Amino acid sequence: MKGRYFDNETTKLTKIHIVAVVLCICMIFIPQAVYADSSWIWLTDYRPFDILPPVALATIVIEVLAIWMIPHTGKLIKTAVVVIIANAGSFLLPYALLLGDPVYPKFNDVLNSGANYIVGAEFVILTLAIEMPIVYNLLKNEVSNKKKLIWSIIGSNIVTTVMVAVIERMVTEGYWA
Repeated sequence: MKGRYFDNETTKLTKIHIVAVVLCICMIFIPQAVYADSSWIWLTDYRPFDILPPVALATIVIEVLAIWMIPHTGKLIKTAVVVIIANAGSFLLPYALLLGDPVYPKFNDVLNSGANYIVGAEFVILTLAIEMPIVYNLLKNEVSNKKKLIWSIIGSNIVTTVMVAVIERMVTEGYWA
């Protein structure tokens, strides 16, 4: 369907963001499995939040290099600052959402509440919904090929999200008792 509303690249990108945000909201409100009269017991000394600093650093380095080198932003410092801001939002949002829940009155309660593997399949969508508009809008004027920028943001986020999920599950382990 061609027309004045569908020709603009920004309009297409905005529609993608709206769909991603709606999907994230749906995932937040879809009920999850309940384990009554049970507790989560961590078998390892580390919880996912404990490994967040090195994992976040690796994520930021990979994303900065991908977004800087593939679409050639030409400005390493600006790219790094933008990616750091976008990642801060996507790493902290899952915790911020749980803090509004009366079950978790303190941040430490969120961390100790159970099987809180931070990264799962829904995290890719959440990450893209938060990071894509920030990174794209702040760097689109620095590149000649905006599609390369979009695909480098998507690709680097998928790669780093899968990497973090695998690391979390390799380093931290627990079970319901």
